[in-house]
Amino acid sequence: MEPMTQPTPAQLHANYVHALQRVAHLGPGGEAERVGPLLCINAGIGVSKFNIAVVVEPVTNPRGALRAAMEWYAIRGLNLRLDLRGTVDGPLLAASMLEGFQFWWREPLMVLHPLPLEPAPVPGLEVRVVTTPEDRSLYCEADREEYSDQDFQLAMATAVSTMDGVTMHLGLVDGAPVARSMAVVHQGVVGIHNVYVAPSRRRQGLGAALTAAAIESGRTAGATAACLEATELGFSVYQKMGFRRIDDYVVVGRDEPPA
Repeated sequence: MEPMTQPTPAQLHANYVHALQRVAHLGPGGEAERVGPLLCINAGIGVSKFNIAVVVEPVTNPRGALRAAMEWYAIRGLNLRLDLRGTVDGPLLAASMLEGFQFWWREPLMVLHPLPLEPAPVPGLEVRVVTTPEDRSLYCEADREEYSDQDFQLAMATAVSTMDGVTMHLGLVDGAPVARSMAVVHQGVVGIHNVYVAPSRRRQGLGAALTAAAIESGRTAGATAACLEATELGFSVYQKMGFRRIDDYVVVGRDEPPA
């Protein structure tokens, strides 16, 4: 029987930080380094939205900590974004405004505990774990209706496929890729990431099905709770699945928000 102790906000944040550290392995020049109380991540792929700084210990000098992180990125010729918890990192958020950062978006942090039973399958939907190069290519093709950077995505998916504790899931209808998700397991919690459904296939239960697939991978790996950072599009879907909002990540940056 699953333990009934719900993970703390600190445990959920640790899961998020663990997932972000994987970003540092996406490109050949990727790196992650502690700079004071912040973890600074350079994905090494030349895309600002993947160069993320996040708090990993209490901040006693918010402006000094922020300036040290900004210098770390400036030396590398990079812009950065900050992912800050709304209930904890307020002083650092205020310091970022003084340094010219702008609000980009807000992502609700949601938790699911205990994990539910595996839901009934969606008729006509095949869900598979990504294990082969062919699967990885299809995983990246799922968003072709909206985007055209599949070669770039494939390089990242190939890097992710070698990481411990990470599982990718692919949803197909009539053999065509239409949905995907990713699970990252750390210290008994499965983080759900990269949930996507093609626009022509939305409102058919596919997002919930791919989220459930990631949860099940986490359960198999020993996780007893799930967490995710919700988009506006997915928030109501996760609520219906039983996820509860417990905080928000406030994302800020110094350049224009990425498209």
